Amino acid sequence: MNGKGKIAVLGAGTMGPGIAAVYAVNGYETALYSRTEKTLEKARVTVEGILELFREEKMFPEEAVIPAAGRISYVTDLSAAVRGAFYVAETVAEVPEVKKEIFRQLDELLPEDVFISSNTSYMNIFELAPERRQARLAIVHWVAPPHILPLVEVVRGPETAEETMEAMMALHEACGKLPVRMEKYIPGFILNRLQSAMNREVIGLMQEGYVSPEMLDRAVKASLMPRGLLLGVVQRMDFNGLDMVARGLRNRSFEPFGAPPEDNVIAEMAERGERGVKSGAGFYDYGETGSEEAMRLRDRYLIESVRLARYFMERPIGTERKRSAPED
Repeated sequence: MNGKGKIAVLGAGTMGPGIAAVYAVNGYETALYSRTEKTLEKARVTVEGILELFREEKMFPEEAVIPAAGRISYVTDLSAAVRGAFYVAETVAEVPEVKKEIFRQLDELLPEDVFISSNTSYMNIFELAPERRQARLAIVHWVAPPHILPLVEVVRGPETAEETMEAMMALHEACGKLPVRMEKYIPGFILNRLQSAMNREVIGLMQEGYVSPEMLDRAVKASLMPRGLLLGVVQRMDFNGLDMVARGLRNRSFEPFGAPPEDNVIAEMAERGERGVKSGAGFYDYGETGSEEAMRLRDRYLIESVRLARYFMERPIGTERKRSAPED
């Protein structure tokens, strides 16, 4: 992937605008595709706000941000969107039939040497794409908000070529992301599996009345999160002492909460229309702040958190050891 070329981002909903903005500010001609003009108009406004955020927060040089808007085209014609692209990033709805249909159309439109990825957060996309596309296909899962958080999970399929994995890693590193390789597919990848396990405990603690949402957030913000910025979840065990961790794993004084019932507190709130920031209320009230201002503040504060995380990652304590295989 030497030099700058064209990238097509398919889907202009939650993730597409942020992903397109990142590619464009890094010098790639970017086509953002949606079936409807209404969605594209909303996406255009979102992209403009993201580029202004990049400029104000000096996340990219001004000479990169200023021309970025002109590198993005907004198209409702799929064939026009992908024409001339060396890489197509699919970010459409998490519905198997929708993704399968997009892959079918791409198979008809694209030369065989084009790289294709899916931003799916859990689906086995390798079962949906045509066989002849498998070598150049990978999952490239961005984390919301994609224009700020640096993680990109790059997941290999059964037939994904090493060239494809290396190209996806190199492209996203060049775009300022911190890509993580996964050598084989598992539903949920890394982040969503960890979040799902934590969500079960969070729901259980609140559902059973052990702690309020505010106190639970305080506990995590005052311990796990700042420690995690420095040590992550694996190196943290080194500092605790692996012997103590091993003993802790054998501790059966408490068991993790299982899957919450369907009528859990979160499902009940969602049913009442209390859906968080986007509705103005969830566990916290955003009525005075307003949904748009809450999202704007989230972005500004999160940038500072990411900067601190990068500071620690650039100054690591220790280096990874290669583990020896156990003897037979």
